[in-house]
Amino acid sequence: MNNKTRTACIGAMYELYPLCRKLVFDTFDKRKYGITRTQQIILLALAIEEKLTMSQLASKINTSNEQATRAVAQLVEKGFIERMQDNSNRRIINIRLTEKADDFIEKTKAEIMGDLLDQFNGISDEDMEKFHDAVVQIIGILKKAEA
Repeated sequence: MNNKTRTACIGAMYELYPLCRKLVFDTFDKRKYGITRTQQIILLALAIEEKLTMSQLASKINTSNEQATRAVAQLVEKGFIERMQDNSNRRIINIRLTEKADDFIEKTKAEIMGDLLDQFNGISDEDMEKFHDAVVQIIGILKKAEA
């Protein structure tokens, strides 16, 4: 594959990112839940990974350690995240979701799913199959690029 194709793929990602972000995060009503975008991303990242260190979290959501620490502190206050010292190195703080957060995420995902299903209702089954196949491939490729 040549650089022209790679460049075109990267350009398409610039278009894809805001579309996906808008579809997912606009359905997540900030006023209703009192959760900032950064906090939303943290909750979703921890829903995928069982536990992370603060450094791993900051890297995963592409933010500074300081910003991640502030957002996590607010989520701890809300009862969504718990901090734990690492058994092998007391300087390392691991974080994970609480049961309250798990319940909140499941409820919120169901609401978002309903909203997104309504938005995709006008799309044909054939187009949705194509979309699904493409998304699975894109995720696989992006995970390889991330590694």
